[in-house]
Amino acid sequence: MFYYCAAIVATSILLSVPSSCFASAAKSNGGGSIAGVSRVAAELPDDIERQIDEQTEHLPDEIRDKLREEIKERVEQQLGQLQAEQPAEVDSEDSESDAEPTESEEAQAPKEDKAEGKVEKPAADPLSDEAKKLRAETELIETRFKHKLAKYKEQIEEQRLMLEKTKIDRQLESDRLAAAKAAMSRERDRIKLETEIVKLQREHEAEKLQLELAKLEAQKKRIETEVAVEQAKERLEDRILGEEKYPDTPFEDGVLTVSIRRIELNGPIMQGAADYVCQRLDYFNNQSSKPIFLVIDNCPGGSAIEGMQIVQATKESRAPVHVVVKRFAASMAAIITTLADHSYCYPDAIILHHQASTSMQGNGRLLEDQRKMFDEISNRLIGEVAEKIGTTEEEFVEQMYANRASGDWDLFGDQAVERGWVGNIVTLVREDGIRTRPKGVRSTGIRRLVFEQGVQVPLPAGYLERYEAPMVEEIDAQGRPYVRLPSGGPFDAWLLYNPSGYYR
Repeated sequence: MFYYCAAIVATSILLSVPSSCFASAAKSNGGGSIAGVSRVAAELPDDIERQIDEQTEHLPDEIRDKLREEIKERVEQQLGQLQAEQPAEVDSEDSESDAEPTESEEAQAPKEDKAEGKVEKPAADPLSDEAKKLRAETELIETRFKHKLAKYKEQIEEQRLMLEKTKIDRQLESDRLAAAKAAMSRERDRIKLETEIVKLQREHEAEKLQLELAKLEAQKKRIETEVAVEQAKERLEDRILGEEKYPDTPFEDGVLTVSIRRIELNGPIMQGAADYVCQRLDYFNNQSSKPIFLVIDNCPGGSAIEGMQIVQATKESRAPVHVVVKRFAASMAAIITTLADHSYCYPDAIILHHQASTSMQGNGRLLEDQRKMFDEISNRLIGEVAEKIGTTEEEFVEQMYANRASGDWDLFGDQAVERGWVGNIVTLVREDGIRTRPKGVRSTGIRRLVFEQGVQVPLPAGYLERYEAPMVEEIDAQGRPYVRLPSGGPFDAWLLYNPSGYYR
């Protein structure tokens, strides 16, 4: 917009400058050379400078400088045109000078005219007519220029007002944006303050929660401490404190005191039984030389090879090994008891000796070899028992069949002591090694089945002890419930009150 206004002002100024100024400027340059044109363009006349200053006083300096440059370029163009027209004028003046008569010719001409008797009127001056024409054109140009200048001034004023309006609108917009920015800043500060308040509230709630958690944690620890104390009391009640005793003479006045250095031997003596017993013998021997106890509750005997290793280990133990039978010891278990240096049993326990048994297969030579091996094993075990009780193997075997047709010679504990099978009768076996309260509930031995999704599943029946045979309740053809009793142990009998026939 500024450049448009500058163009209008420059045009108006150039139109207001008379062409004579450019002509005089061109003549003063000595022939209108290009250097002269440049000098005039650089040095404008004072009236042009004054008009430029008047017309551009409301414009910025940058616009004024550009306007001056544009006017100089226009002046250069005008001077260039004048320089191009100047040679034609010079040629016309020369032709006119050639056509004019000299003074002598003029003096002679009237004489000739007078002689001829003719009188001529003075000729009209073409330059004056041209000057009048140019003056009229100049005035017309000036009038047009003033009219255009007035219109240009009006346009410039409109542009100025538009610029002022734009400036005011921008200022108003700037003020509006500043107000909006201030409002946004206030809103941001408000939100920030609310956020800080919410944060502080959350921190306060978190602190309250932490305090509550700390109280609950303290209460939990107090309860845990109380429970731990109670459990400690229970554990204290469930365990016997104090120094454990390992008497060198554990059998006194019919009472055998069994310490914690005890090994249990129950059930059939199968593969692995010797390792189980011997490893514990080694441990207790490495610990001390206090007595070790091999406790037999119910053992029907078993492998001769496993038994021979147990017998050898008990004989060569650095600590004395005391074997005690509480209920039943037969065959290999009876041999281990009889061959022990220290053996005990209850009066009503049963001790049973018999010949070894085996199965053979093969041709005659193989059977003969197997028979020799069998006789050697029997001699090493049965023969050693017979030697200890003061007889021979043959006599001992004859006594077995003499007392029982099957050869299974059984005696109660007091009778076994009389025969030399066991060393001592005990009236009480005191288990000092049981230092903790036994856990679990003795099972009734009856397992009841229920149907769940068409499948029979047993109900829990409590703690099942090692030697209890589970029994399943059934319904007979008459719709009466019953259970089948398991097979009894050797020489066992039922003393069971059964009026309804529930046990069968």
